[in-house]
Amino acid sequence: MSGEQDVVFYVLSSDGDAEREAFIAKLVNKIHRDNRLCDIRFDEEQARTRFDTQLWQYQPQAFIPHVLGEEVNELAAPIRLWSENIAQPCQDVLLNIHPVFPETFEQYRRTIEVLDQSERLIQMGRERWKTYKAKGFEPVVHKI
Repeated sequence: MSGEQDVVFYVLSSDGDAEREAFIAKLVNKIHRDNRLCDIRFDEEQARTRFDTQLWQYQPQAFIPHVLGEEVNELAAPIRLWSENIAQPCQDVLLNIHPVFPETFEQYRRTIEVLDQSERLIQMGRERWKTYKAKGFEPVVHKI
């Protein structure tokens, strides 16, 4: 992929799923308002379904158009929720909610990782950080 690419880590001061999911919903709303396309990669179907519901309920006056990845077609919404594998990368923003490194991240202009203070996410996040660095990227960190 040509052009600038960046990797951004958001590190939350909390350690609860609810706070992390609320932050992610807010972040997705901003991505949508900026007219960006976004693929969100989840590690489990339950988390994806819960987030799908959260986006439907997120500020009713600020609807965030989204689809589950399997429903992608030429009329697909700008925000797409995927489980493990992304069949058709949007090539703009990848929001990786999956604990495992996203091997296809170089197909995107921006890759975003959201961590909180839970031991599992911090540990997996460190591994992903090292992998980005090894691939020649200098991730930017925002502490929230």
